[in-house]
Amino acid sequence: MTRRMEDEVTPRRPRFLFVHGLQRARDLRQEEGLGSFASFDAPPAAASPAQQFATILREGPDVGIHTLVWCDTMTNLNRTLDRRILREFGLRVAFQMSTEDSSALLDTPAAGKLGPYRALFYSEDEGRLEKFRPYGAPADAWLTISTA
Repeated sequence: MTRRMEDEVTPRRPRFLFVHGLQRARDLRQEEGLGSFASFDAPPAAASPAQQFATILREGPDVGIHTLVWCDTMTNLNRTLDRRILREFGLRVAFQMSTEDSSALLDTPAAGKLGPYRALFYSEDEGRLEKFRPYGAPADAWLTISTA
């Protein structure tokens, strides 16, 4: 991402970062507590994986790096991403969940009223909420991007 940010002239193909099971990626969780106190003479510490992940979420789309995240519960999502970083996801999909979790994720309690085999697609840019019926993952051939 740093190379892409430094070289803004060269067009680059989009890259996708997939995180399946964010709840298992403990290194990406926000640091809890007051933080550490360093002396003024100490060299700056390297960015933690959580800080690097937040940077990718914030700055990545501008340079063609897009992130797709799957997490099992809203509680686990909140452990890893704060509300400010969660807003970096302009497109969201929610399955049946509590009305409180739905309001936090989609700004509407609509996912609390979903039945089985239904989901909601939310586009923050368009302010659009669309109910759909999710099916299995697409075939590999469908996902292959043509290089022609």
